[in-house]
Amino acid sequence: MGPLPLELVTVAKATAHWISTAIPLVLMAPVLGMFLNLPAHGFWVLVVSMLAGTPAVSFFGAVGAGLTLGLGRGGQLLSLLILPLYIPVLIFGISAMDAVLVGPGNFSTSFAILGAITLATIVLTPFAAAAALRMNLQ
Repeated sequence: MGPLPLELVTVAKATAHWISTAIPLVLMAPVLGMFLNLPAHGFWVLVVSMLAGTPAVSFFGAVGAGLTLGLGRGGQLLSLLILPLYIPVLIFGISAMDAVLVGPGNFSTSFAILGAITLATIVLTPFAAAAALRMNLQ
């Protein structure tokens, strides 16, 4: 209804969601890692991989929210729609941690794929979310 394109609105809302939910989790990750006996050399990998992966989670959630907007009980459907999209982000985030903690220490491959997923998500999902919102507005 406003003068801004719907794609820009979805980017702003997904970014605000990421800042308000993921950044506190990223800041708390080293403390929680200490509680779980994470070795000290794994803290920076944990923080960096969370910073690289959590935007994808927020932007995937924006698409799901757009798809289930008009439904009365969309919460259950939202989890079924979006959970398969979260799995690659989780796999490559865990793979980056595993490479540093268990393997020889080269996490760059997993981290590069995680970054590519996040960049592709940031570029493509605003259009999908805006299309879903337009479909629900009609």
